[in-house]
Amino acid sequence: MKKARAHFPTIPTIAYEGPKSTNPLAFRHYQPDELIDGRTMSAHLRFSIAYWHSFRGTGADPFGPGTICRPWETGADPISVAKNRLDAAFEFS
Repeated sequence: MKKARAHFPTIPTIAYEGPKSTNPLAFRHYQPDELIDGRTMSAHLRFSIAYWHSFRGTGADPFGPGTICRPWETGADPISVAKNRLDAAFEFS
């Protein structure tokens, strides 16, 4: 059973639609289940993300304070905030 998408509820899972797709949020060439040399594309091409910049950073730079407010950065204590952040990161992947 899949867990409900709590942090990104309006973003659907991005699917393969082929090279003629006009959908900007679709894979045109990456088909996760396609076999290449005995392994799936998803095994060959594992996506990654910079955790700090995507889930922790506030957008601060030498010219001013951060402006990014992340909805998962809420909680009663640091541990609950960290758990919310991890839930968001795993949901994103």
